[in-house]
Amino acid sequence: MKKFLSLIFVLLTASAFGQTSDFAAGTYAENGKLISLTNITGLSDCPIKNVAGKVKKIKVRGNLATFRLGTRSEKINIEVNLDRLSVADKRVVFSDMIRSRYPLRVAGYSCNPDGIISAFSLDRVY
Repeated sequence: MKKFLSLIFVLLTASAFGQTSDFAAGTYAENGKLISLTNITGLSDCPIKNVAGKVKKIKVRGNLATFRLGTRSEKINIEVNLDRLSVADKRVVFSDMIRSRYPLRVAGYSCNPDGIISAFSLDRVY
């Protein structure tokens, strides 16, 4: 009986360590360009905001990218947590999506009183 319980314990701990962390899901076009990222952040109780505009003032500090999404009437600060991106998506996110003057649509949580939006979805707008 002790051998059976120890075997179960070993199997359960092995399966717990074998689980992978959640990554954001990237969508690629036929030409290989990254056009969409979803599931960048987890669920939250904060209000949701959707904005579209052109990317300006990109800054990367560690695993947090911040940029301004501007339209003619308003400019909104966006932050993207790069921890949840896979290695392949991290390589191309700044060349295919988050580039100066590229049009993007961002959906995210507006938890900060400063009006900064934490993005959970990024989409290229053509």
